[in-house]
Amino acid sequence: MDHKPKADHGFIHIPCNELDIFILSDGYFGIGYHQPILAPDIPQNLVKNELRNLYLSESYFEAPITTMLVRKNDRIILIDTGEGFYDEDNAGKLLHSLTAAGFTPESITDILLTHAHRDHIGGILSKNDEMVFPNAHYYISSQEFEFWMAGEPDFQKSKNPQGGKQSIPIIRKILSTIDSRLTKFEMGDQLFSCIQTMAAPGHTPGHIIYTINDGDLSITNVVDTFHSPLLIAKPDWGTQWDIDFEMAIENRKKVLEHCYKNRTLICSAHLPWPGIGYINKVNDQFQWIPKVYNNPFSINLKIDMEVTSV
Repeated sequence: MDHKPKADHGFIHIPCNELDIFILSDGYFGIGYHQPILAPDIPQNLVKNELRNLYLSESYFEAPITTMLVRKNDRIILIDTGEGFYDEDNAGKLLHSLTAAGFTPESITDILLTHAHRDHIGGILSKNDEMVFPNAHYYISSQEFEFWMAGEPDFQKSKNPQGGKQSIPIIRKILSTIDSRLTKFEMGDQLFSCIQTMAAPGHTPGHIIYTINDGDLSITNVVDTFHSPLLIAKPDWGTQWDIDFEMAIENRKKVLEHCYKNRTLICSAHLPWPGIGYINKVNDQFQWIPKVYNNPFSINLKIDMEVTSV
């Protein structure tokens, strides 16, 4: 069976009160079998059994690369820029999704970066090192910026230190290029009076969760806190992508528990498209509950309940 997606771009529109929120596809990535990147220290038979329990493939891991856009009056705020040209076969589709949603690269006024991994900042520059979003101002947590740009980044608490080091040159090149139009904020700051930042370190030292608030409606972008329903069900199994493996586990559990207790509507960078839903718990195990999406002919996802934020 061909398991590859039939479309390589798309979007979901979430009309709120004063804001418009869009979930945008940048395509997807695949890593083959889950281990050792996911659940690096867990016996394979246990991993395959849990994948079977979750009705996930036991032989390959593919995940979408999903970004978010918030329109507030004359501000067009993009959250992350996807993979860019680094994987043109499967990803780098964000500009197509933007066009389909009615936006141009020139219309983007602000870009919030959740963290500096390539699949989140790779779309900032073109192959020719030109600005893809020529009018945008950028925002990143000061902790994230300092980790990558000051001194030698420490990956000793990662399960794959060498893999982390390989990403340094690309990240430094991109962040250096946009430094003159980059604002560094503190984790916990509010941006644009409607976006609350929250520290969720571990995946990277300055990894940020963004909650978009619009009156009694909110949606929380948990980004890379968990990459798969597998890490929701088994948050302590972790991933080699986390720079601080144990801290990521601790914060993953905290976010999951809070989202479960508060019935928080969340979206994610890598959960199954479009990655909008809730966290439930059954027999002390968290589980992913996708948001009900009934109309196959509509690109609008109706949000008609009050939800609380992280």
